[in-house]
Amino acid sequence: MKIIKTANKITAELLNKKKIGFIPTMGCLHDGHVSLIRKSKKKKLLTIVSIFVNPLQFNNKKDFKKYPKTIFKDLNICKKNKVDYVYLPQKKDIYPEKKIIIKNKIHYFKNYMEGKFRPGHFEGVIEVVKRLLSHIKTTYLFLGKKDYQQLIIIKKYLENTNSKIKVVPCDTIRARNGVALSSRNKLLNERSLIIAGKIISFLKRNKNQIIKSKKNIFFLKKIKEFGADKVDYLSAFNLKKLKKTNKPSINTRVFLAYYLNGVRLIDNF
Repeated sequence: MKIIKTANKITAELLNKKKIGFIPTMGCLHDGHVSLIRKSKKKKLLTIVSIFVNPLQFNNKKDFKKYPKTIFKDLNICKKNKVDYVYLPQKKDIYPEKKIIIKNKIHYFKNYMEGKFRPGHFEGVIEVVKRLLSHIKTTYLFLGKKDYQQLIIIKKYLENTNSKIKVVPCDTIRARNGVALSSRNKLLNERSLIIAGKIISFLKRNKNQIIKSKKNIFFLKKIKEFGADKVDYLSAFNLKKLKKTNKPSINTRVFLAYYLNGVRLIDNF
């Protein structure tokens, strides 16, 4: 496994390399990330993991500063799972200019769900993906369904730019109690993780009722009764039509964002 720390070096190292699988991460790796790595290795791809906490996708500076960092553990996980390259760029490699001007226009989720509650978030995501892909000329891009809204936006961006990169959506990996694995879970204590398990189990049992409910007042109240600090949204969304819906179908997923012990958690099912 090679560790590369600069844009020039990773670009030179991958020159003329074919069949590349790329997993962009912000570190604090867990079994969800490992499942992406394994999918890439199963396809017999040259597998690259990047670790970079992107400041542009945080609309809260405190949230950015407290984002968990476990670099030595991350490198051990990558080595154990036979990652070929780990790319560890510094901010100057991704954003060399003094003033960053973002010109990305997001057409999906702009006024609801993550787009509503985290203004500028998706624009920042696309900016870092765009720059990482200029360093790593990948064939496949592996993305987790846990961040489904982000997955859709990245996929649409690549389609709109006529990119030949193939996006590989990967299923959400969950803990035994049903909680979606997330780097932010590191910030939760054991009691909070138990509460998160109760919330997701309750919501999944009532998925169709949530989809049919127009305002979800009952379910929003229940989430708070379990112990959530507040709920940003609980919304049903049709993945095929890319719009909100109140009709259960194979393409309909429920999206959720709430705060637990001061930590913001998102999920979909």
